[in-house]
Amino acid sequence: MTRATTATPHQVQAFAKRAWIQQGGMTLWLSALVGAGIGILALLGAGNVDMRPGMETMIPNQTLHLATVRDSLGEVQPIASYLLIMTPVLLGALVGIVATLTLPGVVADDIHGGGIEVLLAGPIPRRRLFQSYLGASLILTTASWAMAATGFTTATILVALITGISVSVTFPFVAALLILPLSLGIWSATATLFGALLYPRSLESRAGMNGGPIRLLAIAPSLLTAPCLMLLHEWALPVLALIFSTTVAASALIVYLTARGFRSARVLDS
Repeated sequence: MTRATTATPHQVQAFAKRAWIQQGGMTLWLSALVGAGIGILALLGAGNVDMRPGMETMIPNQTLHLATVRDSLGEVQPIASYLLIMTPVLLGALVGIVATLTLPGVVADDIHGGGIEVLLAGPIPRRRLFQSYLGASLILTTASWAMAATGFTTATILVALITGISVSVTFPFVAALLILPLSLGIWSATATLFGALLYPRSLESRAGMNGGPIRLLAIAPSLLTAPCLMLLHEWALPVLALIFSTTVAASALIVYLTARGFRSARVLDS
């Protein structure tokens, strides 16, 4: 019989519990505040900009079908609508950044504390071990996304009730709000795991890189999703399905390559 190569729920839970103890509380509070700030900025801050003449010509009308913000008089607010449409991308970038910050901390603690040597010497296959790291990071990033989405939704509802603004959204927008942050979180966590275990020095901060090339690679897709969402708005659902399937396939391949290419001496000497 061959040994299982899929991480068990108990292993993922143990790694996730430790990550939560180390960084969970602050991460979730920060995510909730950022999500609420995005909601307030989209409706209140952009509302003041919309009052200036000629602003409606800056946003293509065909992109406003995903989500629309109207003032108390029923007039469309193009800048506020545009920022609302960009919310899935902004929340996705937030989740991706959280993944790049939490996972290296857990891995580094094992490396410097000697825990990874004990784990590698045990009967757990490498791929299962790395899947446990990845699963723990995904749990924390998913919780971060949930808090950010909750903060955004709560702030949006409160602002709409207080100011009389009305917000209408479509199913593709709701799907983007779910799929984009999840996809970007999976990719960021996987890319960061790849860097932390194979090229630890790539996570070191350097002038002009703001966190190293691996972190730049991890959050780069968030810069590409905005034009995809805006330019391919008529194909929003197929594009979202393609983004999610590509992310899952690429992440599975990276975990496989990480398990094959991992060398403990390279990490322990860093």
